[in-house]
Amino acid sequence: MMKKFLAVITLCLLGFSVSGCILLAAAGVGYIVADEIAEGDGKMDPLEKVRGKENEAN
Repeated sequence: MMKKFLAVITLCLLGFSVSGCILLAAAGVGYIVADEIAEGDGKMDPLEKVRGKENEAN
């Protein structure tokens, strides 16, 4: 009985920790998509700011 209880508690705790990661990943994807939509250039290039090629200005 105690082994089953510990297994259930462990699974619940792992589920909570993984759900936090999923929420952060979803927030990151949402930010990238919103940024690309706001640019309006029709190109999906989330790294253009890192490379210094924002809207091909450089």
